Amino acid sequence: MRHARFGFLWTIAGVLFLLVTPFSPANAAIEMTIATFHPRTGTADVEGLYYYKELVEKRSNAEIKVKVFYGGTLGGERELVEQLKLGTIHLCLGGWATRGAYVKDIISWGVPYLFSNKDQILATIEGRIGKEVKAAYEKNGIIWNGVYFRGNRQLTTNRYVKTPADLKGMKIRLPENPDWLVVWKAFGCLPTPIPSPEIFNSLQTGVVEAQENPISSNYNRRLWEVQKYTVLTNHIVDIQSYLLSKKFLGKLDTKYQGLLVKAAIDTMKWCTDFSFNKEKELIEEMKRHGMKFLTPELKPFQEIALGTMDYFKKKWQPWVLDETMKAIK
Repeated sequence: MRHARFGFLWTIAGVLFLLVTPFSPANAAIEMTIATFHPRTGTADVEGLYYYKELVEKRSNAEIKVKVFYGGTLGGERELVEQLKLGTIHLCLGGWATRGAYVKDIISWGVPYLFSNKDQILATIEGRIGKEVKAAYEKNGIIWNGVYFRGNRQLTTNRYVKTPADLKGMKIRLPENPDWLVVWKAFGCLPTPIPSPEIFNSLQTGVVEAQENPISSNYNRRLWEVQKYTVLTNHIVDIQSYLLSKKFLGKLDTKYQGLLVKAAIDTMKWCTDFSFNKEKELIEEMKRHGMKFLTPELKPFQEIALGTMDYFKKKWQPWVLDETMKAIK
């Protein structure tokens, strides 16, 4: 009986040990699920995840196995981020909808025509804005690892657009980011927030007549099948982020936490290079499919968009404008 009692106590002790011991390949195999709502391979948004998988499995000597999901099979952007916080997804891409939910009062990246190039955005990330964004995400169970650049966002539509007046009354799909509604309303549009996986169907069925995204995203969705024109509005320097689950990382040994974060940073640099090298090829391919490209005079668009700055200043924390102006001078 005495031996049985000690055996029972050792069993309890063993269970408690497993509960408090960090998750590592020494005591269990690590399976990692990574996902995006982006629909197709061939561009950085999906190819980057496969590059990340390759890096992680190689650097961990295959002790971490990575499963890749894309095309919204595990949900749209908001659904993926909620699963990330729960730890059921371990890495996902976060875009403007996520930023609008968690860091809208401390970022200025989403104001059309405020930034003209990626170096200006990088300057804000290296300063206070980047530090505050990282802290805000972490409070919500998300490890933010910076950004990669997808090129500029461009308008696609069935209208011939050369001036802001051509936008009046246009039903346009936007990400689930309320701040962007303000700017596109200033253009005279009728903006409608629609999740990313529903873009093609909403254009095909006439729910909206236009949308805006970077060239790679427009190519991914084969928008030439439902849109006549790409209007090179260049209204936003588009960025995407690799987000890791804080809950998942917390179960890992420190060395594996560092490995996954470093792989995310390295992959985002790869994605930026891939995107910029690929864009001309994608444009030519879209032209071959019948998409026409229009190049409007941008100054009238810029003036209207920047005319909404008072709205953003009121929403931002007081220090954000000064930090932004330091970067764009």
